[in-house]
Amino acid sequence: MKIEFVPIYLQLMKIFQKKKNTVVLGIAGVNGSGKTTLARFLSLLLQKNGHYTINFSMDDLYPTKSERLKLANNIDPSLETRLMYDNALVKRIFRSLRNWEDSILIPKFDKSIDDRFPENKWQIIKKKPDFVIIEGVFTFAQPISAENLSKIDQYIDSKVDDLRVSYNFIDFKIALLAESVENVIQFRKQQEIQLRKENGDNFGMIPQEVEKFIMYFKTYLKRYTWPLENNPIIDFVYTFNSKRKITKISSPKFNFIY
Repeated sequence: MKIEFVPIYLQLMKIFQKKKNTVVLGIAGVNGSGKTTLARFLSLLLQKNGHYTINFSMDDLYPTKSERLKLANNIDPSLETRLMYDNALVKRIFRSLRNWEDSILIPKFDKSIDDRFPENKWQIIKKKPDFVIIEGVFTFAQPISAENLSKIDQYIDSKVDDLRVSYNFIDFKIALLAESVENVIQFRKQQEIQLRKENGDNFGMIPQEVEKFIMYFKTYLKRYTWPLENNPIIDFVYTFNSKRKITKISSPKFNFIY
């Protein structure tokens, strides 16, 4: 783990000692920025030190393929893509974690078929965790103040607004950002190459598909993800260049830049 991420672990332990209850870490960030890798590493580190820790991706909480087809038919064709979360599902899982239930079932999403795995492959949480790590591109997204939005943009912004308060239960919030859209494309290309190495050539996107995918999402990344750099709800922001080197660490909440 990069030494720059040590403060995250230390802060999680500090919150846990003070709260004496489940601590929730949220990781937002642009595509391919390393959210999943960081979440897994922190989870393993916490578990190694004796803490029961779970982690999951907001990507697992997309609507099913059939649900997205209905949205595409009723509202806009672009909603067939994995763009926004299943808000009712997100709220239900967040509520279950916040108020702890005897067991919680968290879906798993299979991107190779663009749909959820069968329920028998979902993650089952049977014990109250010490730490929960949640990561996703549009985690913490905040609604915008803009006029003359298109019908689809109005719908997406309403979905973002609907989840805004739900993120309040997250104790510590970080964002992993890139210096430019071009860097995001490079990150995602590297990620897809690795996925294809691990799972075969039929899995993931080729470079041309990555560019098309990122350019499609560019508007929403600029609207909902990059602004986290200056949002006071965020504890730490890590900004990377094209070589994945951290070029800036800042804290909108505590007003510092390093």
